[in-house]
Amino acid sequence: DVTQQMLYSEQQRLDGYEAAVRHAVHRKRTFDKRVLRRAPGAVTFTTHDLVQVYRSDLDYTFRTSRKLLPKWSPPRRV
Repeated sequence: DVTQQMLYSEQQRLDGYEAAVRHAVHRKRTFDKRVLRRAPGAVTFTTHDLVQVYRSDLDYTFRTSRKLLPKWSPPRRV
């Protein structure tokens, strides 16, 4: 009985994870479709454009001191 409950809870966890991954893929597909429809092709920057740099190294940090750091840089000129 306990083994059955453990297997059931593990299956519930796996189903939840699968649903979260499916939802994330759907959100990315929708976002990409909107971006490409608005500005098809590669994004090119010209001189004096304002850009922000994303720090992806902070995505999977486990240090508490780094979790509150901003992931986007202040605006910079190209």
